[in-house]
Amino acid sequence: LIQDYHFALLPRLVKDRRPDARIVLFWHIPWPNPEAFGICPWQQEILLGMLGADLIGFHIQFHCNNFLETVDRAIEARVDRERFAVVRGRHTTYVKPFPISVAPAPDPADVGVSRDELLKDLGASVEFLGVGVDRIDYTKGILERLRAIERFFERYPDYRQRMVFVELAAPSRSHIKRYQDLDEEVDRAAEKINWNLQTNRWKPIVYLRGHHSHAEIWPYYRHADFCMVTSLHDGMNLVAKEYVSAAEEERGLLILSRFTGAARELVDALQVNPYHIDEMAEAIRLAIEMPPAERALRMRRMKQIIRERNIYRWAGLLLEELTRLSVDRAGIVEV
Repeated sequence: LIQDYHFALLPRLVKDRRPDARIVLFWHIPWPNPEAFGICPWQQEILLGMLGADLIGFHIQFHCNNFLETVDRAIEARVDRERFAVVRGRHTTYVKPFPISVAPAPDPADVGVSRDELLKDLGASVEFLGVGVDRIDYTKGILERLRAIERFFERYPDYRQRMVFVELAAPSRSHIKRYQDLDEEVDRAAEKINWNLQTNRWKPIVYLRGHHSHAEIWPYYRHADFCMVTSLHDGMNLVAKEYVSAAEEERGLLILSRFTGAARELVDALQVNPYHIDEMAEAIRLAIEMPPAERALRMRRMKQIIRERNIYRWAGLLLEELTRLSVDRAGIVEV
């Protein structure tokens, strides 16, 4: 099992050395359309490297379709759309969706921090708590999310001093200047919003920059009234699934970018366009004001999906599909 774009060339290298090896490559990020991928100077090398695998997995069917269309346009190969496969010479690579998921959340008794204790630690005496958990990455839509929170308080001033949003942001790829710049932008944006709206006893955004363990994150998932996942583009986004798994059924609600793979499964989330600031601000209001019965029903249905389609099922399906492939010493794959 080879995972993600860092090892795009590895399947071909392994297959050349061991034609009899059964190789699966799982691609965690979105696969673009052929026009976007066509600007890459090394597109043929990348595709030929990937097609050394016997099975390539993406999160959703849409990315599988994009990949097959890219192969069809970029290299000499036969794309078998009925079997979702690519045939080059005597080797066949199957391309299928395997939506990744998360392990079951810990028992609520193991969280160890009550909602009142959590708010006290934050220095916040409020009715409503929102949360975001991200790497500081330009694909995660953090700046857009902060602008939506600001817009929410501008449009609905009655919620000032009644709601606080906590952003747990982990520094990422800090040696790259674009990421350094984004880190500073996010920090300035949170500070600016707080400066404009805060009072002596309240500020709208609590920005917790640093690397947080799961044990530190779970209480926020558990007790938040809503979680915002506003990725501009994401293969899946496991924060959405972690939150649904851990949140209180009667309290939580997910605001989810429609540009995530998770949006295909979690249809009961409030799905938003992260480029539409007003729409996200309205989603915050809907999350807070939604009748308890509807909120609980949405969360129950999403929790059921996460329980049934957990990480163990994902791994099992991937390995089951791989074991169905018979690879002879010449590297020829048969189903």
